[in-house]
Amino acid sequence: MKNRCFNRACLLAVFGVFAASSTVSQAETVAMPDRELADRLCENALAQKGLCDVAWALSALWLDRDKVEANRRLRAAYAAFLDGAPAMTPAIADEQAKWQMRTWIRVYYLFHSRSAWFPGRLEPETEALIETLFWNYACAKSTVERARPEYVWLIQGSENHDMMDLGNAFLALQAIAQRPEYAERLIPDGNTPKQHVAAWTAYYTLYCKERVKQGLFVEVASPTYGKYLIPELVNIYDFTEDATLRGKLKVLLDVTWADWAVEQLGGVRGGGKARCYQGNYSRDGASDSWRMMGQILLNEGDWTTAKRYTHPIMGFGFILATSRYRLPPLVAELAQHSGDRGEYVYISKRPGRMNAPSALPFLGGHPCWYHMDAEETRLVRYSWCTPDHIMGCFWVDPSLGESTRVAAGKAEEARSRYAAISGQNRWQGIVLATGPQARIFPQCLGRPDKNKPGLSITEIQQIAVQHKNVMIVQTNRAEPSNRAMRIYFAPGMRDRLVHDSGWYFLEEGGSYVGITVFLSEGGDGHCGVSWDDNTFLRLSDMYAPVAFVTGRHARFESLDAFQRYVLGHEQQVRGGVFHYRFEDPDGRQVELSLYLTERHMPEIDGEPLDLTPGRVYDCPFLKADADTGITTVTFKGQRLVCDVTTDVVSEGGGAGS
Repeated sequence: MKNRCFNRACLLAVFGVFAASSTVSQAETVAMPDRELADRLCENALAQKGLCDVAWALSALWLDRDKVEANRRLRAAYAAFLDGAPAMTPAIADEQAKWQMRTWIRVYYLFHSRSAWFPGRLEPETEALIETLFWNYACAKSTVERARPEYVWLIQGSENHDMMDLGNAFLALQAIAQRPEYAERLIPDGNTPKQHVAAWTAYYTLYCKERVKQGLFVEVASPTYGKYLIPELVNIYDFTEDATLRGKLKVLLDVTWADWAVEQLGGVRGGGKARCYQGNYSRDGASDSWRMMGQILLNEGDWTTAKRYTHPIMGFGFILATSRYRLPPLVAELAQHSGDRGEYVYISKRPGRMNAPSALPFLGGHPCWYHMDAEETRLVRYSWCTPDHIMGCFWVDPSLGESTRVAAGKAEEARSRYAAISGQNRWQGIVLATGPQARIFPQCLGRPDKNKPGLSITEIQQIAVQHKNVMIVQTNRAEPSNRAMRIYFAPGMRDRLVHDSGWYFLEEGGSYVGITVFLSEGGDGHCGVSWDDNTFLRLSDMYAPVAFVTGRHARFESLDAFQRYVLGHEQQVRGGVFHYRFEDPDGRQVELSLYLTERHMPEIDGEPLDLTPGRVYDCPFLKADADTGITTVTFKGQRLVCDVTTDVVSEGGGAGS
């Protein structure tokens, strides 16, 4: 097992720490699964040019060297936030420090004078300045009202911003709640830091339960924003003073990474993704922040030397490297042995649809928010997973649109919308095991991306139906911003495509892929296509249905054999409905149906797609019945049970179900 540094004995030793109180007398018991790797990252970081001050200081203090310079740099970074202002204010803390707060939080908790980790490495003056920053940040972000349990599925701004705002404010207040200078001071909402800490502790305890039970995160599998969400959760896991919350965060993180493990090849996640921006994020798995974080947790690749951490807001590498959190051994094995997983379908429920808004007066000035319907989410991810490729899509309700903030009293309008952070730049397609860039996927042109000239932002760009190795995709007619439909091929693929009877065939590693575009008006012909820049196959009819079919060397002796299989499939349009009939890998005849002009649910064998599955996560290796909060990971005769209702993570033999 590649992550041998993070062995079971080390993990058990770490878990034992959690019963200890956060006091200096317990400092020696706060052990790392492997200090050597974190040391190496910090050594390499200090050798790089351009490292921001807070990351440089964290690295030096972690290594217990150059402490005077590290403290000086922290004070310089604080002064840079002020930019000549006479004193720190909530507005300055919010506007200047937000994107670095996760790193400031970790610096303080690791090295302050009472730390249970490495106490006293911060000088008193530096420590006091950071506490001033924390106070002002919390004044800008925290209210006890916002921490009420009925708002646990309320998301302000976006999911990663919500966590940066509120999770960091929680830990900032916990840091100063017992300090004489702040203990009795009132936050602008009229409550003390201690009252805020109690409210947020209860809130995040419920947050963990709800996310595990209802399908984890709205910005599902986002390669862009995972790196801004997970480190905040890891910080709370490491530094919360509440043992119950820590236990529930352990379960949430374990389930999150098990969900990733069953649906990735070499760290590159397949299946549907939200907020997967056009350009590198959609085309190159090496840009996926989940892959980067997975390399740290599995000790794979060159993560200790990666230069990406020099960016001032990329604190995730330092946070994960210096955290006590590591993947459970069984989850790590599941991630690293894709060749032993075989072929399987993974169906998972995800938060998607918005709920009717409640009266939320405290959000009057916020530009956007999402009140999620966690019970009837109307969003399912479907993936066909093999050791050679993963093909996956979103199953969505075509009758729903997309929105941000919905006015109070407009319940029907809210419940007819997907949250914009769910629908924006959804990705679906094929990733192949031959490398991070090896992929094929459909992509619409949409409204121009003001931050990336030449690229687009899309909203619910496509409607899809899939059964195992066949996926049919069509541009969403209900979204007026869609301007064209294209199919992306990774660099070098175009030259190897075989064109036969309107189909494009490709052999890639141990996989075969077949792709064609049918006429949306019916008939036996195929839609016209043309190439854009050797990478995109553009459809002459943007609403034409596109078929993606995959196969493997394990099933087909040659590309010719795969071609014969695909060309034997049948398709026709009847009454505005596209029907596709084929034999699936189990030898069963299946028909997929997609409504071409009406906003009706796609069908499999005449039955509409089931957007309310009985299981939240369902594949041979990961299962959880709806609303139970009990998730079971199974692999090679071993079982890991993660129970978010009791905070218990137990391991043992037996396959389970």
